[in-house]
Amino acid sequence: MYRTKVYAEWADEASRILRSQTTPAKPIDYPIAIELAVGRPDKRKRDIDNVNKAVLDLLEAIQVVENDHYIHDLRSYWSDEVSGVQVMIKDFEESKQSRLLTN
Repeated sequence: MYRTKVYAEWADEASRILRSQTTPAKPIDYPIAIELAVGRPDKRKRDIDNVNKAVLDLLEAIQVVENDHYIHDLRSYWSDEVSGVQVMIKDFEESKQSRLLTN
């Protein structure tokens, strides 16, 4: 896959922001659930699954997650309350239990 200059610039900026917001730790190496709240940058039609791939690859590249195969549950949605992407990571088993209790 060819990565455009715009994509590379986004990945660099997102890496810098994520690294400034997280404490260095051992990469996650257990099942997790990830929720992505995605703000629309403009009114063009976009596929949210392209955002998923970019964010998950970034989380692996900067070693938040050891490997994205540990992502057992993924939820993403467009949000008017978010600018950019808000990433929420939870333990998969805890996330599964809370879903079971509320359904």
